[in-house]
Amino acid sequence: MVDINISEHFREGVEKCVLWSTNTTQQIDLALNIFFMVYFFIRFIAASDKLWFMLELYSFVDYFTIPPSFVSIYLDRTWIGLRFLRALRLMSVPDILQYLNILKTSSSIRLAQLIATVISVWLTAAGIIHLLENSGDPLDFDNIHNLSYWECVYFLIVTMSTVGYGDIFCKTTLGRVFIVFFILVGLVRKTE
Repeated sequence: MVDINISEHFREGVEKCVLWSTNTTQQIDLALNIFFMVYFFIRFIAASDKLWFMLELYSFVDYFTIPPSFVSIYLDRTWIGLRFLRALRLMSVPDILQYLNILKTSSSIRLAQLIATVISVWLTAAGIIHLLENSGDPLDFDNIHNLSYWECVYFLIVTMSTVGYGDIFCKTTLGRVFIVFFILVGLVRKTE
């Protein structure tokens, strides 16, 4: 008798073949990518130093998130890829709130920057763990640990808060290496 865990059977994977016309998530992602692509070209045209613009953080986020969306439509596949990098854009929210005159004092601006940085690093690191754990160990891609993105978000908040329940953990080699460096960087930042 084969014991099949239904919840693990229906977990989200790193890649699945789905028709673009039936996948609402991929259609929404395409709309967002078209918006970000137009926004990228507007920023590029407005930039005074084009080379510096091409090397800034948000440009790299666009390089790694926009083209894969169009390739996945062409291939009729949904690959989670590096879409989680889009969370780094949350770091620009305090600037937008400052331009809109919602944040006026230096302390409120600093607090908003701190909150935006913590949330964007948290969500981005959860995406990295999700990709590494669901991909498996390198070379032969075995030892796959099926975790949903939201389980990774939970795992990282438990890890960042130093509670560490141990109910979710990294199983792959790259996942463990990443979380060790993530914790070390977090400890160094706490001591500053």
